[in-house]
Amino acid sequence: MTFRIIRYFVFFLLIFNGCSKDEEIMLSSEKAITEFKFLKSLNPQLDKDYSGTISGNAVSVDFPHGFLTDNLLATFVISAKATAKIGSTQQVSGETKNNFEQTVTYTITAEDNTVSVITVSLKKIGQAPNFEINKTTSYHQYTSNILYVNLATVMPQSPLYGAYLPDFYNSRAYADFDKDGDLDVMAVSYNYTTNTGLDVEYYKNSNGTYAKDQSVFSGSIPTYVHGRKAIIGDFDKNGWTDVVIAGHGWDQPPFPGEEAKIMFNTNGVFTTKTLPLPAGFFHSVCAGDVDNDGDVDLFLTNNFSTGKFLLNDGAGNFSYDSSVFPNLLGSYFTSELYDINNDGYLDLVNTGHEMEGANSIILWGNYSGKYATDRMTVLPKVTGNQIAVAISFIDYNVDGKMDILLVRTGDNTGSLAFYQGYYIQLLRNDGLSFTDVTNSNIINNSNPNAPKWINWLRVHDLDNDGDLDFSTDDKFYNLEWKNSNGVFSR
Repeated sequence: MTFRIIRYFVFFLLIFNGCSKDEEIMLSSEKAITEFKFLKSLNPQLDKDYSGTISGNAVSVDFPHGFLTDNLLATFVISAKATAKIGSTQQVSGETKNNFEQTVTYTITAEDNTVSVITVSLKKIGQAPNFEINKTTSYHQYTSNILYVNLATVMPQSPLYGAYLPDFYNSRAYADFDKDGDLDVMAVSYNYTTNTGLDVEYYKNSNGTYAKDQSVFSGSIPTYVHGRKAIIGDFDKNGWTDVVIAGHGWDQPPFPGEEAKIMFNTNGVFTTKTLPLPAGFFHSVCAGDVDNDGDVDLFLTNNFSTGKFLLNDGAGNFSYDSSVFPNLLGSYFTSELYDINNDGYLDLVNTGHEMEGANSIILWGNYSGKYATDRMTVLPKVTGNQIAVAISFIDYNVDGKMDILLVRTGDNTGSLAFYQGYYIQLLRNDGLSFTDVTNSNIINNSNPNAPKWINWLRVHDLDNDGDLDFSTDDKFYNLEWKNSNGVFSR
């Protein structure tokens, strides 16, 4: 009996020792990364998922410019029974954040304790951000060329309607066009009577005295039936300030529209060129380097069609690119380009007749150089004043975020007729949303009985106290709002 027990004991020892040797032989040596991604669901700042390409011991991810990469969550798959570390920190897929600004090295340890070193690098694609991009915008040019005078002393009367009224010259631009040290004016009025163009007018400034001077136009003087907005910029990069004017043509059915033109300035002399678009109801134009390629592009609103982006080749030659702007139809007729969120890409603010479906919106720019409705913020409306006619920007609370001023007027849905009175709305920037703070921050912001709506608003330091106030662009209105700790009083 004792011998039998000993024999069985020896048998079991042999089996046990055999299993241990087999287990040592079966330890895995696999130590690879087999899948690597950055998921939008885990990194909400991204616009979509981004997957890596694996080649040997290197992972490369085509990753767009403009997104922060110093705090990303990677989702990865490694070999079964292997572990991953960066330095001494254990890595868990979808849980461990890392800084991917530079190449990151993963140490993958197999079950048998052998090690593989795998690098992960981000290959930047798309357009690089330009944190000076606002300097390319027509809005920046407008705020840099401050001419705050009674324009009735500059353009004394409309060529058709006699005595000066502020909306007779909605389309006006200020710059030192002749480089003599003061700001001159180029403007055009409108013709409500017939479908006949009116001359663009140039007013030369000589120490504060303005004189009309049409000799600055080379060849025929450009004309518009209804000029609506003028902007400035050096579009051909020759060192002289050019002018673009958008007009919508005769404001009567069938609304034939008119062509948009650019006046190229060389040594103070302007040569007119028609922009490469069919005639349209061009109510607004703005400019900025939307594709971050070092020149200034154009955007025109068209009430009866979608907005039009014209891309610049750097020498002032423009081409229409339908892919830049989404197919937004409706009564959009006011726009500005500005980098509101300071990410190095121009955002596009569009507004118009909100009561006709044209919500006031921000289309956020990014590395693609394109705008899309899935990157859009809708701005708050104002009942009865659902027509926004002008857009300005101001950091009223000095929190580093750019806030928005909208100039509104009556919309004919209630007690106010079309374009009756004015209403100034202040929208606080809360990130990707905006809050209406008008009631708490602007005293006497509206006048429903004002004889004229306000066409343009100028943000500037009226009282030289170091903070920004705002006023009408034309001192003829005699409307100013002074800033006191972020509260504006008329």
